[in-house]
Amino acid sequence: MADKIQFNTEPDQGAFVLRSKEMDLEAGWLGRCFGASNNAPLNIAGLMVVLLVGSGVAVLFLQSAIPASDYWKIIVPLLTLVMGYVFGKGSHHN
Repeated sequence: MADKIQFNTEPDQGAFVLRSKEMDLEAGWLGRCFGASNNAPLNIAGLMVVLLVGSGVAVLFLQSAIPASDYWKIIVPLLTLVMGYVFGKGSHHN
């Protein structure tokens, strides 16, 4: 084990900067928005839930071309689909 952890020492700033740049290059601009590749699907699903619920609440309180009950009939299956993905992804056992 050549790389021993040395406690009470300041980390090498050069290595920190290089690792940070490497992570930025791996993530790309979508990674900056949604996070790392292992968290991105859940972050996107969470964003979809927020957008769907927000739009549903907006349709309830604002006048729109489509009645609120019809709109909720459209978005509730989408919400349950996304929530099923989120909870199914969290309960996956290897």
